[in-house]
Order: sequence, then structure tokens, then C-alpha cells
Amino acid sequence: MSDAASRDDEVREAALAGVRVVEIATGLAAPAATRLLAEAGADVVKVESLDGDPTRERHPAAFASWNRSKRSVVLDVDSADGLEGVHTLIDLADVVVHDLPAARATALSLDTASVTERHPGVVVASVPAYPVGHPRADDDVSDSLVQAAEGLMDEQQGHREGPVFVRIPYSSWSAAYLLAAGTVARLVQRERTGLALPISTSLFQGALSAAALYWQRWERLPETLTRHTLPKIDPDAALSIFECSDHRWVQLAGAVGGWIESPPVLEALALMDRVELSEIGVTRANQEQWNEVFRQHDSEWWSAVLAEADVPCMIVRELGECFTSDQAAVNDYVVEVDDAVVGKALQAGPTVHTTPRSVVRSAAPALGASTLDDVRASWAVAPTRPVAPTALPADTRPLAGLRGLDFGTAIAGPFGAQCLSDLGVDVVKVEPLRGDRGRVLTQFAGSHRGKRAIALDLKNPASRPILDGLLERCDVVLHNMRLAPASRLGLDGPGLRATNPRIAFSHVSAYGPAGNMAALPGYDPTAQAFTGWEHAIAGEGNPPVWLRSSVFDVQAGLASAFGAVVSLFQRERTGLPGDAATSLLAVGITASSELVVDPVTGQASEIEVLDAGQHGLSDTHRIYQLADGWIAVAALAADEQAAFRDVVGAGDPADALAGRSVAATLAAMAEAGVPASPVRLDQLDAFHDNPVHHTLGVSRTLQTPGFGQIDLVGGWWDFGPAPADESVPALGQHTHEVLRELGLDTDAVESLLADGVIGVAPRVPTLSD
Repeated sequence: MSDAASRDDEVREAALAGVRVVEIATGLAAPAATRLLAEAGADVVKVESLDGDPTRERHPAAFASWNRSKRSVVLDVDSADGLEGVHTLIDLADVVVHDLPAARATALSLDTASVTERHPGVVVASVPAYPVGHPRADDDVSDSLVQAAEGLMDEQQGHREGPVFVRIPYSSWSAAYLLAAGTVARLVQRERTGLALPISTSLFQGALSAAALYWQRWERLPETLTRHTLPKIDPDAALSIFECSDHRWVQLAGAVGGWIESPPVLEALALMDRVELSEIGVTRANQEQWNEVFRQHDSEWWSAVLAEADVPCMIVRELGECFTSDQAAVNDYVVEVDDAVVGKALQAGPTVHTTPRSVVRSAAPALGASTLDDVRASWAVAPTRPVAPTALPADTRPLAGLRGLDFGTAIAGPFGAQCLSDLGVDVVKVEPLRGDRGRVLTQFAGSHRGKRAIALDLKNPASRPILDGLLERCDVVLHNMRLAPASRLGLDGPGLRATNPRIAFSHVSAYGPAGNMAALPGYDPTAQAFTGWEHAIAGEGNPPVWLRSSVFDVQAGLASAFGAVVSLFQRERTGLPGDAATSLLAVGITASSELVVDPVTGQASEIEVLDAGQHGLSDTHRIYQLADGWIAVAALAADEQAAFRDVVGAGDPADALAGRSVAATLAAMAEAGVPASPVRLDQLDAFHDNPVHHTLGVSRTLQTPGFGQIDLVGGWWDFGPAPADESVPALGQHTHEVLRELGLDTDAVESLLADGVIGVAPRVPTLSD
């Protein structure tokens, strides 16, 4: 069989084979989401204007990556005939995806209510800048303006005082995973119940997914915590990047005290007569002294000796450099694609590996390569849609009624399981008697909302009947354990389905399941270093910096949630669930997919580079300091750029704007049609005190046994306010409850407790104490 025929066979058998998707969107978030669907087997038709998606011209390599595996049809949605053609496609589809602001969607009758009325059975999936009900719901999609308006550019420590432009469009990438996962979850619901309900997220919610790890207010800290472990100023990882003698940098991870006490570091300190640094630790004031220590050897030497000492250490690469690494190749995280515009090049491969495997179906289509008649002919047979019930259930979340188990630790795996909980799964966290190591991090609260928790010693043979009981009634398992120990516990795909053949399984690793880095522990800082983002976000010519938002931990969790729901959909369609896998490396490479790499020379295509002052990418896409604050401008189209020049006048825009007020400048920009926003500062309290955010469910005030009352960020999809009983579980809080559900009586539970097989939560103070 030829390679092409083999690939076609893989596509026909793929998890989402037969699913038809109409995409009406431009830019990054929605196209990236539909590419995830397409490479899992869906047939995606991209509807474009006569001029095409602007990304085609502005960023050809990005368009090639984000829009491959699709078809392109030209239809003018602003004309009656074009809009009718769009509705013709929607009538034959299973899903319609758009990124339209609320007013624009309504004007085109592409809002949820209109589409649902005209096309019953179709899932409407949307990812605008802001959700309906938000004061900025009519804003056009702009990653940088969302980050600026919400205060997130003020949450990153930069090389100067004040807010910084964040080079990675993480709001859009997170929103893409949220949209893809939510869409497939609704398809699972449609298969199970006949209901075809809408799903909506936004760039706003994508940005907030990372803020969940640090935008928190607590009544108290649990005993396992003494401080906020992800502070804005000088978080540990940001102080653990050092220059070596070859002028390359290394990023260390794990506890700072751990690597300081490692033999290679202590030996280097002793040889330099600087042992006192081991007692002081690393501070901003002495970081240059630590650089002098690391400059005694080159980056390869440090990487090797620290690895031998079991200290996570990664050389900070340039963006795109990892595309040619053995680790990326052996795990199929890059794929060679022959694109008509950018040529034959290495592109970021499918982010989530599924069984059957997600594959690249084709290069990105030429504008209008397919016609409306072409698509109608290929979709001639009307889609089969389950019969909808006459009444809505009490819980309309897509995965309500399903059960899940979270065996993960720290952030990435648990964050994915938290997403499943938000989608309606009853998630039980299973952790050792001593607790998840992530409980020593404040990030724990931001990745464990809505779960129940039991403490179980999985290494004790007496725990096996309990584990089997949990698995026998489980629908989906998600974790980020290393696969070798997971396999020994029967918690890999084959092991799980030996107990329950219907379990869907999704796994998160650090660098993929294969290759010489497969067994390395996973840390967001080392993933940012390996993929080159620590250089890209630092600004041209600056030392590398770590993006405090832990975006790859978060996005790996989001991607794993997508993998989990794809496996569940496959189970509903075929009766056979699949495995899904992603990694910190996979999402890091995917975030780099705005570039492609020459497979012969290893040269990366040109991309926009952040300036040394960390202000932005160009005069018309950056942040500016004014007399009384900051503004962000995102004038990407030619007419917007001309209007910007008219507002600021001749000369350097930074000089022209420096003496103006924020309010007057933004008013002038709005009148001229220039996309702009204030760059807000110190927004933690303002965010949680905003009643609109509580109504939307993105700010949640919960009662917890460990933190007391806690304000957390949540609500990645538009499901409304937090459930009344949502909390962050204490270690072993629900052990009794879950074991009773398995049929164990009080005596049996007490016996297991006495034998050290299970653990239960101690009593903690309450608000009434």
C-alpha cells in the first residue's frame, strides 16, 4: 500500500471520521481548534471571504500550519447569496465554528439561537474575544488586546519596570484547546442523549486558564504551604536561568534548594571559594554572581553533570531549534509538509496523538480550492443525528453522568482532569497517603476545582480491590505519571482496559513517550527552554526569561482533556475507546507553529520578533506608555495602520503619545477605527470583585477545607456561575464517601485505614470556628 493510501485509510478510520465541520473564522484560535478536529478525522470546510483569511498574507507559515487538513470555500457572508451558501453547508454539517463578536454574529443570523432554530442537531461552537454578557462582548478577536485589558501584561516580570508585551499568544492557544475539547464533548453528549447544545469559550477565558494558577485570594493557607509559590516578582524558576561559558543559557527546575545542594554546583562553588552562595540561595541581587559560577563550564557540560545528579536542567534553545531535535522526530511532534506557498518544510505535527492516530490529511488549501457544489456533492448523504429528547436534563453540561479518575500530580495532568470536571464528569482524584506533591504549591488550588479526593496506597497489594472497583465504574482516566511506573500499576492503556474495556485514557508526559528524554520529569520552565520560548518572550538581545503563567503546563492539561473527549467520542461511536497522549513538548512545539523549518538546513522561517524593550512587535502592534498609564495597539490591517498614523501624527509614535492621556487617546483611536485597549495594572482584586465575572462563572468564591474561603479563576466554557458545592478537596476528604459507593461498610473502611491502605482527611478549621 502506498503512503498516501495508508494515510487515507488512517483518516477514514480516525476517531472523528464522519464528523462534518464548517469553520467561519480567521487568525489563530478557531482555525487551530478546527485543525485539531481535522487531524483527528473530521472533515473541516473553511469558509473565507473573497480576500481570504488575512493570515494567508500576514503570516504565510502560520496559515500553512493552522489551516492544513481542511478544504477552503469562498463565500461572502455579507451578501445574501453568500450567507445562504453558508447556511446550506451548516445544514449538512455536524458542527459550525465561528469567532464572531456577539453583535456581528446576531447581525448575520449566525448567533447560537438563530443557528439552532434553523439547523436543529448542529453543535454551534464559538470563540470570540469575550463571552456574551461581558461588557466587551462586541470586541473583535485580538490576543494582545485581551491580555492588556485584563491586566495580564502586568503579571510577567520583565527586563524593565512596568507591563510587558507577552510574545506568545497564549490566550488564543488555550482558547483553541478549550474550543476543540468543548466541541467534541458536545458531540459525545449528542451521541449519548440526542441533545445538540452549543459550546462557547473565548480568548478571555483562554487567558484566564493560566491565571487560575496565581490569581487567588485565600482566607488562610493550608499547613503544607507557607507562601504563594508563583509570585509575580522573582518566582523560583525565573531565578534559575544561568549563562554558561559558551554564552548559552541553562534553565534549572525543581526546588531551588535541591539543585543548589547538588554535587556539581557545590563543587563549583567550592572551587571559586563562593560556598556562602549555597546558604544565601539565588536572589535578583546575586544572580550575576551565580552566572559567574555557571560560566566556569559550557552549557553541554552543565546539562550532562546535572542530569547525572538528577537535577532537571535544559539548555535554552532558539525558537524553532527543537523542530530538528531527535526528541521531536521520534515522537512525531514535527511533520514534513509540502505547502504550495511556504514549500517543503517541517511543521508542528498533531498536538495530541490518538488511536487511531491523528494525521495530517493535506497541506493548507488554496483560497477557494473547493466550491460549494464540491462540498455539497461530498456531503450528499444527510448526516445522521440522534433524536433529541423533548426536555432538557437538570445538568446540561456535556459529560454529566460520566465518571473519571485523576491519578496525576502537580499541574498538567490534574489541570486536564479539572477540565473534565468542568465539562460534567464526576472526577475522583486518587493520591498517595502523603498527598500529591503538588499540594505544596498554591497552583494546586487552580488545578483541582470540582473534584473529590481519596488517599490510597497503590503500592500496597491490599489496595488492588479498591482500585479495580474504581476502574470498573469509570469512563475516563487521565494522568501525567511516567508510563513505566504507571504500567506496573496497570494504569496505562492496556492495563486499564484489562480491568474495564470501556475506559478512555488520556496521558500527559514531559517530552513524549519515546526517545532518550522520555523518562525525564516534566517542568514547565524546562519545556519553555527546550522549545525556545524563553528567548522569544525575553525581547531581542536580552537574557532569556521564564513566562510565569506556566502556559505549557496549562496547555498540556487542556490538550489532554481534548484527547480524553476524543477517546470518549470514539467509544460512543464504535464501542471501543482509544488512548490519547500529549506532552509539554508537544504543546510547546504547537505554540511555535507560526514558523516552519527547512528540513535540510534547519533554518527557521522569519517571524515577528519582540523588541528589546519588550514593548511589542511593530509600531502598530505594541504597548505604549502615556502620561497617566499604558495603552495597547493592535492595528494589523492596512487601513487600521493608516488610521493609527493619522492619530499619532508624524515621527516616533512613542514620543508622540508620551504626553497624552489614556482616556483621550483611546477615544481618538476608537473614533478612527484603530483597535486599542488600556493596559491595566494590578487587576487581581478588581477581577474577583467584579460581579459580572461571578455571573459569568469566571470568578468563583468557594468554601474549602484547606484554604477556607478562596477566590479562584474558573469557568472556561459558558456554563454560568460555579456549582454551589464546588470546592478544592483536602487530602482524603472523600475517602469514606467513595468507598461507601463501592459497597464497603464502615468496618471494612476502618480496617483499611488501620492497615495503612487508605487515608482520610483530618478535621480542619471551619468558618464557624
